[in-house]
Amino acid sequence: MLLLERANRARTTKFYTGDALRFRLVGEEDYWYQRTITDILPETNTLMLDNFAVKLSEIQTIKMRRQPIWRILGGAAYSLGASLALATTIGRFGYQDKDVDPVKLYSIAVGSFGTGWFLTTPRKLRLGKKHRLRIVEVRFW
Repeated sequence: MLLLERANRARTTKFYTGDALRFRLVGEEDYWYQRTITDILPETNTLMLDNFAVKLSEIQTIKMRRQPIWRILGGAAYSLGASLALATTIGRFGYQDKDVDPVKLYSIAVGSFGTGWFLTTPRKLRLGKKHRLRIVEVRFW
């Protein structure tokens, strides 16, 4: 199995054969790959990603989805921002309500929408001092 470890944390994230991995290689190219792990070769510290050999030392950054609670809160913040902007527009211009403060309500809507966007985008984990990938071989005799 492939382990994603974080410094000073006991909990790891495990990847198995058949899991998808989104990563960027070391170098100047600015391209994200999404490949499926087809085989893990612990003796050479190599992953077979869609039948292409990639050494662990060549992977610079990986993208990980956030935990489910943060994605749920992000979706709620998205919907709050969109519905608040719509309600403010309808209240101010549809019903000609002078008591509606559009500047304050639109700023809250934009802040909520931005927070929702931040919480639903994948995290980019740069491998190095804080995070590392490691191959672990589990044998059953």
